Amino acid sequence: MQICAFGYRNLVLLGSLTADQAVAGLPVSNLQLPQGAASLAWRSPVLTATLTLTLSQAETLRAVSVHRTNLSAQASWTVVVSRAGVEQVRTTQPCQTLNGQALLILPADVAGDTVQVTLEDPGNPDGYLSIPLCFIGALWQPVRNYSTSSTGSWDYGIDETTSLSGEEFPQARWSRRKLSIVHQSLGDVDLPAVRAMASVSGQGGNILFLPDPDRVPLAETALFGRVALSEISNPFGPADRHAVTFTLTERL
Repeated sequence: MQICAFGYRNLVLLGSLTADQAVAGLPVSNLQLPQGAASLAWRSPVLTATLTLTLSQAETLRAVSVHRTNLSAQASWTVVVSRAGVEQVRTTQPCQTLNGQALLILPADVAGDTVQVTLEDPGNPDGYLSIPLCFIGALWQPVRNYSTSSTGSWDYGIDETTSLSGEEFPQARWSRRKLSIVHQSLGDVDLPAVRAMASVSGQGGNILFLPDPDRVPLAETALFGRVALSEISNPFGPADRHAVTFTLTERL
């Protein structure tokens, strides 16, 4: 198992977005909203669409992902990263959509000022493509991995009515994945990234978390959403070891 990875600096929020297809009222600029609702998504009326992210300067990136999407299991994508008009990376592969999300991790960091993502899903039963959330950016990995005491669970939004005779009538409204990632051995060098994540989430932003960047398919375990951090402690005195718990909840 490889050391976990976080993506907290989303270049989608820093650059200019354009798309060759969009439904009126659901433009590609909606990807810069953090909510993730289908009513605030980028929607393409056709089943092949291209998103282009243009940055003011070259930035390092490693991961491309979409979340809360309606992409089917047969969808594929092509990602092209360019710098000053020169193509740096081009890759085409299946999206491997699971849990309403798809992720692509490049073999190594690449610097670019333009990222083009073409999605193809000719068999999509909806007849359109809906992309509410997108992450494009670098991945950060701590010096050491998280603790085995970490846990995963689900949150449920349920309205429940109980009759006078005791019958229960639950009405499920939503469900979301939740992770409690306990890290007991962060190094001093890790703390700036931890503080940056706290700042991003405190302003309403989303964090990408990969428990194992080598696991395939990535969408099976990855989570994109808010993160709450416990206080940072020093359980081993003067040693270069810090403890913190990341509580991550999927963005709906």
